[in-house]
Amino acid sequence: MASTCTAANLLFLTMVVVVATADYYAPPGPPPTTYTRPPQPYVPKPTTTYTSPVKTPYLPKPNPDMAIEGFILCKSGYETYRIQGAKVKVVCPIVDSHGKLVAKVTISSYPTDLKGYFYFITYGLSHKVKNISSCKVKLESSPVYTCKTPTNVNKGVTGAPLSPENSKFLSHDNLTLYTLEPFYFSSPVAPKPVY
Repeated sequence: MASTCTAANLLFLTMVVVVATADYYAPPGPPPTTYTRPPQPYVPKPTTTYTSPVKTPYLPKPNPDMAIEGFILCKSGYETYRIQGAKVKVVCPIVDSHGKLVAKVTISSYPTDLKGYFYFITYGLSHKVKNISSCKVKLESSPVYTCKTPTNVNKGVTGAPLSPENSKFLSHDNLTLYTLEPFYFSSPVAPKPVY
């Protein structure tokens, strides 16, 4: 009898443990679904590389062909300071095969930085203009109200020519850089009284 009692107790304890374990670890709600990734198809690794028998021509990336740099300053009385936000423009004549003026190309620069420095790239200008030395750089605008009058110092009004003397070729950028002398704006001149 002791053996049946022990077996019955053991069976009862096992059921309690199983039920208790199932109640304790069972998460609330439906059982979780598991995601299994579908097997990937077999792709063999190439053992040799393919080289085309046709040679593709070397096409250089489109680079700008010329850039212009310089400074714009203000001369007011005895004081000279750099102007932020001033602009210059480059004006180039386009002539036909007979040398007759057909049009003028005008490109404005970006505004100058805190130091009065301007730098701008003229994309494709040398392809449109046959003679770059006929192009001139002129003062365009100044944001400073008290210093808006352009002066002809370094040909800021009549136009500074783009010449080989003030240029250098930058091979790493594949462009010709033209460096100009500083341009000046001045304070408006008060008219002289007439007596």
